Amino acid sequence: MLAGLLCLLAQHQVYGQAALGSPESIQRFVNQHCLECHNASDRTAGLNLETASFDLDDLDAASLWERVHDQVKSLEMPPADAGGSIQSEDRTKFLKTLADELTSAHRSRSDVIHRRLNRNEYENSVRDLFDIEISVAEHLPRDASIEGFDNIGEGLNFSPEAVDAYLDAADMVLDTVFGPKEKPKTIRHETNLLEQKHWDGRPALDQVGKMFRRTKDGLIIFQSGYCPTNLVNFSRLRAPAGVYRGTFKVRAIQSSEPVTLRIYAGDTIVGRRERHLVGYYDIPPGDWTTIEFTDRLVEPNGTFQPKCYGTRDTRKNADSYPEPGIEIGDIVIEGPLAPWPPLSRSRLLGDVEPETGTVSDIRNILTEFLPRIFRRPVSDQEVVRYLALAEKALRVKRPFEEALKLALKAALCSPDFLFLREPDGQQIDDFALASRLSYFLWSSTPDEELRKLAVSGVLQQSEVLEAQTERMLKDPKAEAFTQNFTGQWLRLRDLDFTTPDTKLYPEHDELLQISMLKETQLFFKALLSEDLSLLNFIDSDFTFLNQRLAEHYGLSGVRGQAFQRVPLPQDHVRGGVLTQASLLKVTANGTTTSPVLRGVWVLENLLGQTIPPPPDNLPIVEPDIRGTTTLREQLQKHQDTDSCSRCHSKIDPIGFALENFDVIGGWRDNYRTLEQGERPKLKQDPHTFAWIRWRIGPPVDATAVAEDGTPFSDIREYKRWLLRQPETIVNALTRKLMIYALGRRLGFSDREELNVIVERVSNRGYGLRSLIHEIVQSQLFQTP
Repeated sequence: MLAGLLCLLAQHQVYGQAALGSPESIQRFVNQHCLECHNASDRTAGLNLETASFDLDDLDAASLWERVHDQVKSLEMPPADAGGSIQSEDRTKFLKTLADELTSAHRSRSDVIHRRLNRNEYENSVRDLFDIEISVAEHLPRDASIEGFDNIGEGLNFSPEAVDAYLDAADMVLDTVFGPKEKPKTIRHETNLLEQKHWDGRPALDQVGKMFRRTKDGLIIFQSGYCPTNLVNFSRLRAPAGVYRGTFKVRAIQSSEPVTLRIYAGDTIVGRRERHLVGYYDIPPGDWTTIEFTDRLVEPNGTFQPKCYGTRDTRKNADSYPEPGIEIGDIVIEGPLAPWPPLSRSRLLGDVEPETGTVSDIRNILTEFLPRIFRRPVSDQEVVRYLALAEKALRVKRPFEEALKLALKAALCSPDFLFLREPDGQQIDDFALASRLSYFLWSSTPDEELRKLAVSGVLQQSEVLEAQTERMLKDPKAEAFTQNFTGQWLRLRDLDFTTPDTKLYPEHDELLQISMLKETQLFFKALLSEDLSLLNFIDSDFTFLNQRLAEHYGLSGVRGQAFQRVPLPQDHVRGGVLTQASLLKVTANGTTTSPVLRGVWVLENLLGQTIPPPPDNLPIVEPDIRGTTTLREQLQKHQDTDSCSRCHSKIDPIGFALENFDVIGGWRDNYRTLEQGERPKLKQDPHTFAWIRWRIGPPVDATAVAEDGTPFSDIREYKRWLLRQPETIVNALTRKLMIYALGRRLGFSDREELNVIVERVSNRGYGLRSLIHEIVQSQLFQTP
């Protein structure tokens, strides 16, 4: 019987005679153990294997039989209550035969897909090619996500709209490379908030009454939410876009502890254009402190704005106000800091003077840069093809720079740049390997050292490849690996997707949200840099916290907003990504949590199991926001349905284990409700000072029974149960990393090599850095 396929296979509809074309042993196995329930008449769980096709060239049929293989291998078929069993030798023979058929079929239909650069990779590549800073990704079409990643070849389509976008992007890139025709004006703006004036010259502080305290050295601000202290005088200078350096003389007042200052940049007055956070800073009391920052104004005419954080807003008399604030003294803003002429221009042109430049000069520039752009050697004929565009422009008296731009624009819009070309064969060449490695670890083009090794033909040597992998992991550009891989594997990119209900979660604010993200990224980087065990993703004895996040977790002893490595008390509920606020937030909406959503996320991302969507005719269970019934009570009724119970017996226990964590990752013993109930003791939140309106709802029940029958009472016990299956966890993460590294889906024929990698990394203590090295050294990584 195949009752174990209840959820996984309920949606499949395949046609043909019983396992038509399959080996006799498979037909015999299906007839003996499956068709009693999964026949044309009964169709148990919606599955009819009596007419199932065995045409493994068909992706749907292949997917069905892969799941059959996995269910039999995991001993989920036949289920314990099926009234029968499968002899060990029959099971082994069936699995081997079916695996051989699936492997052969996958290899026969595996075509090399030339993968397009995604938006992040394009932006990083032009940055490193020309040594420029540019924000161009948002101007390119959005990339589709497959298997959770946006760098999978078959999802990176090319459309007429994309062609137009790449033409425009190339213009933006080359305009940045060459820079403006004249040296931009530079600004050194020395000011004090006491000097701020309106456009008509009136003092800016006249309108704000007594909200701020004037001193002989500057202005004391108390406000967290409102602050009119935009550097208006700086904005009036019409500052061009670029990188600026700012210095602020500051000190905390009326406080024995540091007070937090935050600074914003961009359009901080109207908010109709680009606006961003520069940073949070701990300002100590006592003597003056000078804080310094560099920040890029993305658009011209931007300005900077300081605000307090974590202080009460007051519209009372600031001269006698007793609570903490920050005194801001002299301010200096200077920039743009980029040298003139731009380094990118000098790097491209070398000693060539545009006024006297020739076709020969353009040929030399293209000969040098086309191999970098295309990530491989370039023939003379290819150079001539792009040179012809420049020659044509020069013949009609267009300027030298325009002619050169035209040739480079064509190169930047060429498939040789936009696509990662990997020749067919048993093994990719050194140039394709260099690109595969650089886009895996840097999300960018190979650097000069990688290119030289590819030219010399030694990159594929194991010791050379290992040394390069280690070098690249130590390079600052490896930050892209942390951001892009965790951003998609752990869905950190979705952190801003939902905004928590301010009535239910008044403690949520900007600093808490960016602290959530920082914790997970620093945690991942620590595992990577120190080669710590992958099992730390399930549970660990440390994490990274600042004061804001530590207080959110109920942990004491962490002072200041700078992040630090913090040991966790033994058997603490935190530890591992499962209980980090970032993950708990992206697996919830802004109002309620769902054990189903969280359970599916853990199964798919940490345990490597694919859970299909529920049948269309079944109602979706939604949390009761009134708080009158718990989701557990509703799910229990849901599980009484045969077509749901098999999947939900896997999903729900995981979600229940995480029910003590609310939508922003805070610990709760009771749900929150806006209906009737007891009020909490706090009247205002101590961080945002928002009034608390929510009521205490029903108690949380985090008990459940794992799919193997093991009971657990909370997340601690569930994590201990998970850690008893390390191979499952390591296999799941290896698969995720390999998909990301290759930029393609994995198929059945890839399983053998994946198992080899898992075995090797297991012998190395499950280290994350070791896993990266094993992936790079693997045959899968070095073949098309």
